[in-house]
Formats: sequence, C-alpha cells, structure tokens
Amino acid sequence: MKLIHLIACLLFLANPVLAKKIFNSKSFNLDNGLKVIVIENKRAAVATQMIWYKFGSGVEENTKSGLAHFMEHLMFKGTKKFPKDYYSNFISRIGGSENAFTSYDFTAYYQIFPSNEIEKIIEMEADRMKNLILNRKIVEIEKKVILEERFQRVESDPSSLLDESIKSSLFPNSYYGRPIIGWKKDIKNLNYSDVKKFYKKFYSPNNAILVLSGDISLNKAKKLTKKYFGEIKSSGKINSIKVSDPDLKTSVIVELNHPDVKQPIWKKLYRVDSYTKSIKNGIAFDLGLKILAGGTTSILYNELVEKKKEFSMVGGFYQGLARESGYAYLYAIPKKNMDIKKINEKITKEIFKAVEEKITPELLNIEKKKYFFNSVYGMDGVLKPAEIIGEALTVGLKLNDLEFWNDNLKDIDVEVVKKELRKFAESKNFVLGGLKN
Repeated sequence: MKLIHLIACLLFLANPVLAKKIFNSKSFNLDNGLKVIVIENKRAAVATQMIWYKFGSGVEENTKSGLAHFMEHLMFKGTKKFPKDYYSNFISRIGGSENAFTSYDFTAYYQIFPSNEIEKIIEMEADRMKNLILNRKIVEIEKKVILEERFQRVESDPSSLLDESIKSSLFPNSYYGRPIIGWKKDIKNLNYSDVKKFYKKFYSPNNAILVLSGDISLNKAKKLTKKYFGEIKSSGKINSIKVSDPDLKTSVIVELNHPDVKQPIWKKLYRVDSYTKSIKNGIAFDLGLKILAGGTTSILYNELVEKKKEFSMVGGFYQGLARESGYAYLYAIPKKNMDIKKINEKITKEIFKAVEEKITPELLNIEKKKYFFNSVYGMDGVLKPAEIIGEALTVGLKLNDLEFWNDNLKDIDVEVVKKELRKFAESKNFVLGGLKN
C-alpha cells in the first residue's frame, strides 16, 4: 500500500488529473436488457458478483412503504432448484460472504467467493431473479422479523427517530421523505399479494445491472451470463415519475426529548443538488464540505471544538449519489445545553466566515490530493469497484462518468468551491433537528 501511495503521489504532483480510466471496466448488454459490467483483477483467485436492481423504496405506492426492503429479505428464501438456505449455505461452505441492502433508488445483492465457483454463483443469482418460492407463511414470518428490525434500528434509537422526522419534513413530496424500512403501520399491512406483485413486476433483467469484479475475463462473463440470465424474459420497464419537493419558505425545527439521550445533539439537513445535476459542481461541493466540516482536521472543528471549546464534536458530509435530490448533513454536540436556533446561528456564522476567509487554494489542493488517492485505493480489492460502479449507474450516471471522474478535478479551483459553498450556506431548504433528554 505504501508503494501505491507513493506512485499515486508522484503521478498527482506531475499532473493532478490524468485522462486515464480508473477501473478499466468493460460492459455489454444481453438481448433481454440486462447490463453487465466486468472489472478484471487477476491479483488473487477471488471474485465478486453484485446485482443492482434499478429501484428501491422509490417505486413503492402510497401506504406500501417498506415493500422494497421486505422483498430484499424474501430474496433469500430459496427456489425450487436451490431451496431454502441453499444459496447462503453454499457460499459459507466455500469460504465466501454475502449481503444485501436497499436504498431509495436501488436494491443490491453481493457475494465474494473463490473465483473457481463463479459459474455456480451466477447460476443461483439468475435462478432467484424469477423462480423465488413465496407463500403466505413465509411472508408473515418475515414480516415479524422486519417489524423487530424496525424496532431495534429506529424505534429504540432516539437519533434514528429524529432523522426519520427530519427527512419527512425536508422531503414532503417525494420518496426520500419515507423511511426505507417503511412506516410501522404500512409494514403491518403488507401481505403476500403485495410482495408477489412487486417481485413479478420489478425483478427483471431489464431492470438490473450485473457487476462482476475480480478474477474473471470478459469472454467468460459473456458466456456465463448469456447461459444463465439470457433466457429470462424482460418485464415492463419502470415508469419513474419525477417528483420534486417545494422550496421551504418557513423555518422548520424538529425536536425530540427522550430519556435515553445522554448528551444533546444538534442536526441540520439540507436538500441539495445531486451528482446527476452536475458532477463537477457535486465534486466541488463535496471537496468544500470536507474542508469545512469533514472530521477533526476541518475548519469548523478547529474553530468550535479546539479553539472556542463550545462543542465536543462538529462534522458533516454530502450524499450526492441520488436520482433526484441529494442532501448535506451537519451535526454538532454542544458541551452545555444550548438552544437549537442559537447553535444554528453560531455554526452558520462560522460557515460564512470560513467561505470568505479560510477556504484557500492550499487547503483545496490538499483535499484534491486526498480525493485522488481515494480513487486509487478504490481500485484495490474486488468489492469496492463493484459498489462504486453499481451505485452510480443505478442513479443515472454513465460508465464513462466514473472512469474519467477525476478529470473534473482540473476544472475545480477555489472560486468554484466557494461558489458551491455559498449556494449551500444561503439555502433555505433545510430542517433543524434537536435531540435532548
């Protein structure tokens, strides 16, 4: 890793942004609409398969929240050919690992395994795309599991409850305001008919992207995917309805008092443009927010935690990988009880001051180098490239956008970063949140 870091550093210093592909990926499409991405990495006899379905909770109907996540659970229940836990047990036996996750804009399943087993893994993934065994008993049992998951992850966690309320206020007209796991009442009302209809409608090759990373060749990927996925018929395409949220013209504050809270927490969630609006502007904002609030080396941390000692923690991040709006998240832990509005005034004042006086070319160059190095590290291993590419493609970015992502850095100077940060700081599309005992 030290050698990689040294090479990357020398390359960056010689030419900050090189017109060279990051992942050197290859792609092809099957006749039924399945898009396949291959990222060859022969350093070890290991491979990753990730299948990304181009839908998440965003396709759910009103009163059916949590259905996409529910379906994710049911995808592990087996088929006639590979019943019950056969798939998972097989992966365990060969020393592999697997997982799955649902988001607003996608649902993904992945496996990491010895590459000599790749045909079997592809066969089993293709089989469960259309041949899943579902019945009323399985659905009702899994519903109890999901309700317990919601209790553990959300209802027994004050911070998660607050986040849920903040998002529903920030995104009042779109699916980003609904919890991915679903509202409790909706989950209770989901039934066999709902999941069967959802599975039949959305789980289809034309709604999916298959990413194969690691010890596999392009020719082998073509042969195996055609053999196992090629005969699956495509279904109707997802009819995505573009829904936008109204600008917030009033101050919105969400407070939660809970006896389990040990220390007060301040939160601020902004609605911002995603990378699908502009990759260059998204990267500029990301770089700026990292300088401003990205950890213990950030400007806000230095001013409010180390110098003024009014907070024990201040931070923030940008989530720009979204089909519609992205969001920016700020948080702070005051050392003593402080009104939500007072905290907001202090932090907003520091943000404006930082943008005008403290965001320098030197700080930006340091952050750009870190950004570049992270892309080099992103090529290491077999899972991370599949995650990066799959997530970006499902929200609407193109493969070349990713391969030449770093080319955008050369056009981002300190004034571009400041422009994006000013737009962020002046925005009224935010919700304040407060958590206290």
